[in-house]
Amino acid sequence: MKLNYEALRQIMLAVQAKPLNPNPIEIVNDVVEKGYSIEDASYALKQAIDSKLIDGKAEADLSGMLYFVVQDITPDGHKFIDSISAEEPWAKVKQVLKEEGIPTTIPSISRTIAKLFF
Repeated sequence: MKLNYEALRQIMLAVQAKPLNPNPIEIVNDVVEKGYSIEDASYALKQAIDSKLIDGKAEADLSGMLYFVVQDITPDGHKFIDSISAEEPWAKVKQVLKEEGIPTTIPSISRTIAKLFF
């Protein structure tokens, strides 16, 4: 499945707005309410966990249904959020990736954030 980076951004912002050990269903629902599909929101949450932006666990059952445990945002996740929470820096990150012909991936976004803002 292709990662929707706008949904990833919304996942990170939704987790930030919650207390420790948030309910993953609420996180996904918050993103779905913003107009993203449940598949995009769930996959973005999985990728955020797999990329160590969020401390948690994502597992699939035999049918492929995803189940999540979300504990907190990691230090790298906080850096990521700090640089993408406002529209202007987020637009700048996307622009640099596009101008430099860099594929949009979580590591490339993180490297671009570090280059631009730290």
